[in-house]
Amino acid sequence: MNFDTFKKKVYDNIKSHLSDEYQNYEMKFQTVKKSSGREYEALMISPKDRHMSVTPALNLNEAFRKYENGMDFDEVLDDLADIRMNATLPNFNKDDLFDYEKIKDRIVPRLINTAANKEYLADKPHKNIEDLSIVYAVRITEDNQGFSEAVITNDLANMWGVTAQDLHERAMNYIAERPPVFQNIESVLFGNKENLEIEDVEPDNYNVPFFILTNQQKTKGAIQALNPKTMDRITAKFGEVYVIPSSVDETLIVPKRFVDDVESLGKMVREINANDVRPEDQLSNNIYEYDPKTQSLKIAGNGQTQNANSSPDDELDENNNVAQNPEEDQSGQKMAM
Repeated sequence: MNFDTFKKKVYDNIKSHLSDEYQNYEMKFQTVKKSSGREYEALMISPKDRHMSVTPALNLNEAFRKYENGMDFDEVLDDLADIRMNATLPNFNKDDLFDYEKIKDRIVPRLINTAANKEYLADKPHKNIEDLSIVYAVRITEDNQGFSEAVITNDLANMWGVTAQDLHERAMNYIAERPPVFQNIESVLFGNKENLEIEDVEPDNYNVPFFILTNQQKTKGAIQALNPKTMDRITAKFGEVYVIPSSVDETLIVPKRFVDDVESLGKMVREINANDVRPEDQLSNNIYEYDPKTQSLKIAGNGQTQNANSSPDDELDENNNVAQNPEEDQSGQKMAM
């Protein structure tokens, strides 16, 4: 059975594995486009008469891989049905997404690699920082375990009548108001995951003075390295620091005085990315340094400094249609607007 036949067979048979509640739901296929050029075919199963913000996106490519690896087709359907029926959906009216006044305080930033996401960035307002880009999303739900978001497209921003700089300011204000997670990497590896107050940390007291910087959910938290409020606290305590792009979820902070050779540090990052970090989670092969005087991040050793508060490089297009692109709930579910 090829993938197209598999898709049709899933569509024709999935409801027999769902409870009575879902028998009148509408179904449609949708391509889910992710960062780093990833995409997959999904089946959306949604009620006809309810304003929903999100619907679980049932990943058919992943299901097909399970089938090709020997899983019985009925078991595949059971798995997909369980995902749909057990999904926790946020209480959010999707119509609110079209009202900027209702969602403007929910706008958040994400940090991704520019070159790896050239196509993904084409229809989204974003800001370039060295070899990285900040994109913006609407935070739909949030708790200590995770969150769900919808990434903002040029179409949506144009409909709101806002600029990329407006989004940037809102997004950076959002993270400035939320405390980061700051932990020593050695302590975490040995099971002590206590969050540290930056001002109380004495780097010389650690055998490995590398510190994890992320957000409370520890997901998509690398953007904290561009949070001036947090980075100014770190440099006030540590002095000059290097920022190591561990992944899109976190960065590592190390005081410069503990690093004899930044090129060796960069080699370590490249080796870890090549061997231990999934391509979709990689942020960069470069090492950065933060300048508290200009509140800027730049590639260590070369590259042009870019201020995190300067105007975005990309203009929005003139299309006023609203795109409803699927996005990922960062607690694990795939969601779609």
